[in-house]
Amino acid sequence: MRTKSKSKERIAYGEGQGDWVMSANRWISVLAVLVLNPLVQGQQVPRAVVVEDEPPVRMEVPRALPAQPNGDIPRARIVEEAPNKPVQPAPQTSAAKGPDEDLFAYGTMLYERGEFGLAVRSYSSYLQTYPVGRHAATVLFRIGESLIKQGQEAEAARYYEEVVKRHPNSEGAPSAAYRLGAIAFNGRNFEGSVSFFEFCEKNSKVPQVRLAAAYNMSRGYQMLGQNSKKMEALKRVTAVKEENPYRDEALLVLAKAARDGGEVDEALKLFEDLMTNAQDGPVKADAMLNAAVLRGEKGDTESSVKLFDQALLLKDTSLEGRGIALVGVVQALYDKSDYEGVIDHYNRNASVLPDGKTRAKMLLLVGNAYRMKKTYSRAVELYLMVEQEFPKDDIAFEAGYWKLYCFYLLEDKDLGDFANGFLERWSKEKPEHELIAKAALIRADHFFNRADYEAAAVAFADVPMEALAGNLRANALFNQGFAQLESARFQDAVVTFTRFLAENSQHELIANALAHRGVSYREIKDLENANKDFQRVTEEFSKSQAAELSWYQLGMIAGVQRNPAERVRAFQNLVKQFPQSQAVPQAYFGIGAAAYEMEDWAKAQEALRRAIRLDSKSYLDSASQMLILSYYGQEDAAGLATAIDEYAGKRQDPPIPPNVLGWLGLTLFAEENYKGTVKYLSMAVTPDEPANTQSTIWNYLGMAQVETGAFKAAVIALNHYLAIVTQPGADRGKALLYRARAELGQGEHRTAVAIADEALGFIKDGRLNAELLIFEGDVLFDLATRFEKAGKINEALDEYRKAAAKFIVPSQLFVDPKITPLALWKSARALDKAGQADRARQLQDKLKADYPAFTPPA
Repeated sequence: MRTKSKSKERIAYGEGQGDWVMSANRWISVLAVLVLNPLVQGQQVPRAVVVEDEPPVRMEVPRALPAQPNGDIPRARIVEEAPNKPVQPAPQTSAAKGPDEDLFAYGTMLYERGEFGLAVRSYSSYLQTYPVGRHAATVLFRIGESLIKQGQEAEAARYYEEVVKRHPNSEGAPSAAYRLGAIAFNGRNFEGSVSFFEFCEKNSKVPQVRLAAAYNMSRGYQMLGQNSKKMEALKRVTAVKEENPYRDEALLVLAKAARDGGEVDEALKLFEDLMTNAQDGPVKADAMLNAAVLRGEKGDTESSVKLFDQALLLKDTSLEGRGIALVGVVQALYDKSDYEGVIDHYNRNASVLPDGKTRAKMLLLVGNAYRMKKTYSRAVELYLMVEQEFPKDDIAFEAGYWKLYCFYLLEDKDLGDFANGFLERWSKEKPEHELIAKAALIRADHFFNRADYEAAAVAFADVPMEALAGNLRANALFNQGFAQLESARFQDAVVTFTRFLAENSQHELIANALAHRGVSYREIKDLENANKDFQRVTEEFSKSQAAELSWYQLGMIAGVQRNPAERVRAFQNLVKQFPQSQAVPQAYFGIGAAAYEMEDWAKAQEALRRAIRLDSKSYLDSASQMLILSYYGQEDAAGLATAIDEYAGKRQDPPIPPNVLGWLGLTLFAEENYKGTVKYLSMAVTPDEPANTQSTIWNYLGMAQVETGAFKAAVIALNHYLAIVTQPGADRGKALLYRARAELGQGEHRTAVAIADEALGFIKDGRLNAELLIFEGDVLFDLATRFEKAGKINEALDEYRKAAAKFIVPSQLFVDPKITPLALWKSARALDKAGQADRARQLQDKLKADYPAFTPPA
C-alpha cells in the first residue's frame, strides 16, 4: 500500500486558493443574516391582528401599526362597532323601570344610530345624574367609543381609563384596556401600552382577545428593548395552536431570536413547526429557508439540501429567497462532492442566481463542479463567465487559472499559448502569486498526473526550485520525491525527501515526506532508517494519513523481521486509528497470522474472521485455512466445525486437509453426532479414487450414514473400507455388521444375513458376536413381520421362532448391562409372537428381576 501525494489537487488548489469557495456553514450563515432576517435594516413594530372583541359587542380590535424606518408610528384606528349591539346586556325584564333606565336607553338609541355626539351628551348626563348607576361602566366605555369615532382619541382615553380604574371587574374593562394599549402604543408610550395589554390578557374572557393582547404586548416589550419579556409573551401566544392568527409570526420571531442567540436546536424546532403548520405562505417559505440554513450548520447536509429544494419549489418563496436557497443547495452539494447535484440545480434554477460577488462565487463553484466531473469544456464556459463579469477582480484571476488548468487536463494542443496568455495578463499584477508559478510548473505536473513518473522526475529536475515561493517549492519538492520513488529512483527519492524535511520544519506534508522516505529506505533494504521514519510519523503525526501508511509499513517490516508481537501492535494501531483504510483487511490478516504464530488463538481467530469479512476475495482461503488449523490445534471440534462451515459457505469445494476433516468426523461420531460425521467425512473422501482416502474415514463415514438412514451411500462407503481392510478381525467384523444393517435398511434381508454370517464366521465371541446375533434376529423378526402383514401366518411363525433362537444365545451366554437385557426383551417378544407365551413370560420375569431399570427401545 502506498499513500500518493495528491499532486493534481495540491498543485491545482495550492495553499489558500480555495478562499472564494466559502464553507457551507459560513456562507449560508452570512446570507441568512443579510437576507433571511428582514429586521436587520431597522427595528420595526409589527401590526396587531384583528380579533373578535368581548361579547356582547363585536367589533374590530385596534391595530398597533408597525413603526417605519424613520421612527414614526401610525396611530391605531378604532373601527366601527357592530350595529345594534349594546355594550352591556339589556337590563333584566324583572328590573324596576326608572329615570336612569330611560336616560341610558335614550343614549343607547343615539349610540346605535351612530349619532355619537348626541350619544356622548346623553351618556354624560347619565353619569352626572347617576355616577354610580348600574350602567356606569358601559356608559363610560361607550363614551370612549363615541369619541374615538369622532377622532377624539385623547378624550376617549380618559373614559377608557375610568372603566379600567373604577370598574376593573366589568365586562368592558378588558376591551377598554386593549384600546388604551393601542392608543399608548401609537403614542410611543410603550411602557403604558404593555401595562394595558397585560391587564386585558389577564382579565378578558375571550381567547382571541387574550391572544391579541399578548401579541401586541410583545411588540411593546420589543420597543422597550425588554427581550426576555417579549419572548415570554410570544411563547404564550404560540402555546395556542387552534384559531390563532398570531401564531405564525410569533413563532417566526421566537425562532429567529433563538437562531440569533445560538440556540440552534430550539430554533430548528420552531422553524420546523412553522414549516408544518404555518398558514401564511411567505412565513412557511421563510421558516423553511432558515431551517435549511441551520441544518447545514449542524452538518446535516442531506436534510439541508432537501429543505432548500423544497423552498425552491414553494410558490411563496421570494426571488431573493430562491437565490439564497439555490446558493445553499449548491454549496452543500459541493461540500459533499455531489457535483452532479450542483450542476443539475444550477441548470434548473439559473434564472434565480443571486447578484454581485455571490453570483461570481457561485458560478465558480459550478465551474469547479464541472471540473470535478471531468466536464472540462463546460467548466471552461463557467470560468469564462466569471472572467467576463468581473474582469478586474481577484475571482477572475482564480477562474482564469482554473480555465488554464482545464485546458491542461484536456491536453489542449494550444496549452502553451493559453499559459502564456494567463501569465501575460496577470504576472505583472501578481508576480509572486503561487498560481503564476504553478502555470510554469504545469508541464512537469502534466507528466506527474499521467503517472509517467520517469518523465515527471526528469521534468521536475528542470524546475528551478529556488525560484519558487516557499510553500510551492515545498510542494514541488515533495512531488519530485514522489515521482522519483514511483520511478524506482529510491536513492534520489531519499535525497529529495531529506531536502524537503530540512527546509520545511512546519509544513503540512512532513508526515507524508517521512512516510515516503521510509518506503524509499525500505526499498534499498535500509530497514533501520525506514523504521525510524515510520515510528516518527506514528508518534508525532498519529492522526495524519501518513500514519496509516506508516503503521502498515511497520507491520510489514515486523513480518520480514519475524517479530510477531510488533507485527500485531503495528496492525492493531492501523485498524484502530484508520478503520476506513483500504489496508484494514490486510492488517487484520497480519494480526491473525502473527497471533497464530504466538498461539494466541482467540486473537488470531477474531482477526482472521475480520479479514475474511472485509476482503473475502483476498483472504478467504489463506485466513480460513489458518482458522481451521487453529481450532484443529486446540482440538476444538465445535469451533472447527464452525470455521469449516463458514469457509464452505463462501467457497465451493474448499481445500481442507483430509486429516482435519477426519479428526472432526471421528470426534463427532464419538459424540453420536452422526449427521455432522457424514457432513465432514464426506468432504474428506475422493469418490473417484477411493484408494486415496484413508480406510478409517470410509469406515466411519459408512457407519454414520447407516445411523442417519443413508443406506445406499453407506453400502458404497463400507464397501470401499472392506476392499481395503480384508483381514478378518474386529474392525472388519464391525464394518460387516454396519454393511448388513445398510442392506436391511434397503429391505435386502437375505443379503443382510449373509453379510452377518460372514462376520460371525470369524467373530466367535464377545460383544461384537452378540451384536451380530441380535442383528440376525432383527432381520428374521422384520421378515416375520412382513409375512404376518401379508397373511402368511405359518411362514411368519417360523421366522419368529428363528429370530427367538438368535436372540436367546446372547441373552443366555453374554453378560452385558446393555446387550443382555436387550437380547432378553427381544427374545421374549419373538417367542410371544411365535405362540410360546409361557416361555416368553419366563424371560420377561427374568428381565424384570435381573434388569429392573431396563426400558425397551422405541
